[in-house]
Amino acid sequence: MKTFKLLAAPLIALIFLVNISDAQVKSTATTTTKSAKNTFPNVSISAYGGAIFPLPKTLNQTFKPGGTVGVDLGYRINREVGLYGTFGYYFMSSKVTGAPIGSYLEFSGGPRYYFTHRKLKSSLFFEGGVGAYNFRQNSYSDPNDPNGVIQQIDNTRAGINGGMGATLGISKEVDLMVKGKYNVIFVPNGSSSFINVVGGVTFTLR
Repeated sequence: MKTFKLLAAPLIALIFLVNISDAQVKSTATTTTKSAKNTFPNVSISAYGGAIFPLPKTLNQTFKPGGTVGVDLGYRINREVGLYGTFGYYFMSSKVTGAPIGSYLEFSGGPRYYFTHRKLKSSLFFEGGVGAYNFRQNSYSDPNDPNGVIQQIDNTRAGINGGMGATLGISKEVDLMVKGKYNVIFVPNGSSSFINVVGGVTFTLR
């Protein structure tokens, strides 16, 4: 009888420990599943900087390559699809001697499509948008112009853009981001276009 009790005690203890361990595993699995489900949707904000390259035949005749800074706001619907809005500031030095810089303010937005893999921290994405581009340049004197003075320019035109980029995950909340986009602004006599290449940091609010 004593021998039975001595054998039964460790067995009962083992069964008790297995049940606790199994409950913990199930609890962890449930938590992980809930965590995965709660990953989307989410909101993100990106701060970036980079360069702008005016393209023929209109913009690059007057301006040199310049710089850009901006902010992206993103809404990730699921793993593959999201929406974004952009506020960007572009500045370019003029090729005309003594002329002030020219600048664009961009307000645009559209869909963004992601290509991801569960085992990778990086992803590729494509995005396209429509919006408004406000161009500004202060007045200046041009010795080559018969009128002598070029009036200030401040106008807003509709435009479209599209491009691709990539993200590299640093943590659950922080990613490094790079992207390049082709922008077309519609003007009365045709269009102006430029390419911008930027890099920055994305913060995700889950």
